[in-house]
Amino acid sequence: MSDAETHTPFQAPAIEEIATLFPAYDVDILIATGGMGAVYRAVQRSLDRTVAIKILPEIFSTDASFCASFEAEAKAMARLNHPNLVGVYDFGEVNGMLFIVMEYVPGQSLFHSSHGNAIDPGEVIRLVTGIASGLAHAHENGILHRDIKPSNILLDLNAEPKIGDFGLARPADHKIEEGEEIFGTPHYTAPEVVHSPHSVDARADIFSLGVLLHELLTGRLPADDPRPPSAISLCDHRFDAIVRRATDPNPAHRYSNAAEIATDLQKIAATPGPRLLTAAAGAGAPKPAYRPRPVKVNTSSGAPTLIILLLIAAALGVYYFMVFRNRGIAPAETPGEQTTPPAVEQIIAPPASQNPALQSPAPTPPRDNGSQAAPAP
Repeated sequence: MSDAETHTPFQAPAIEEIATLFPAYDVDILIATGGMGAVYRAVQRSLDRTVAIKILPEIFSTDASFCASFEAEAKAMARLNHPNLVGVYDFGEVNGMLFIVMEYVPGQSLFHSSHGNAIDPGEVIRLVTGIASGLAHAHENGILHRDIKPSNILLDLNAEPKIGDFGLARPADHKIEEGEEIFGTPHYTAPEVVHSPHSVDARADIFSLGVLLHELLTGRLPADDPRPPSAISLCDHRFDAIVRRATDPNPAHRYSNAAEIATDLQKIAATPGPRLLTAAAGAGAPKPAYRPRPVKVNTSSGAPTLIILLLIAAALGVYYFMVFRNRGIAPAETPGEQTTPPAVEQIIAPPASQNPALQSPAPTPPRDNGSQAAPAP
């Protein structure tokens, strides 16, 4: 999950131990565990509310600087109120371990929904617009996330994105001290986080968001395939400029805030160009996934109608021939004689655009209702 995972693996306390430490909650399952802690699902009895409880390793509680930052970050996050951010309800320390109680999202992460696959561009716009909006709200309130990636984006049962796992978050004015350990996720972390941690600001999160946008469009990380998204997945070339600006190595050349990314994505949605029709040719090319939009076939042209009329005419010809032969009727041999066929109803073939049998409306695909998960530690 992050560089912290190279340390001694964190041993998640047993559910029974957590239940003892949190008597006001009914703890039922361990959702996830990793280098930065463990997450449990529980029900807060007083409010009959399902929550997620995250426990951090004891090593963090022994760091006075980290504890101070953790408290400031938790209080700031608790003041946030945005549909694309996981809410924070409580925090503190218990039995030598820092903890945070937050909103439980009964869905799976964007990582589990999309990893290794290209997503329909329309879905990418919807998802990243929501993520950018939530991130902008956090930045406006002085919170940097510092670990934006698919596994930290949760999808609720309506497939709405929520930014979770603010475990690495810091107040925007937090200054990195000499010797302080830097956390992050390789390939998503902005260059300045590693090379110039004292200058990190909201544009570091924007870099990570640009990487995420590239990955959703192509199924690949820029570090693995640095070509523009349109060259990989045949998506709208206007995505290229957004990704290029968001992931510029120089923070001064990036977007100044996440809301600008959402605005540019909405411009593409308002005037859609080429859509993702197929993956780029070549071995290992990503396949479109994650509820791709079905292509609606246009059946309103005159060509199908003409073919149908010709087939009906041919069928009538065969019908007349069979009637005449069975009744012994032969063509008139005497000049002036005229053989009159039996009267038949006139058959009119309606245009294909008015014939329901020829219509192929695109069905509305169901939303993904993934297995239960919570903010990845």
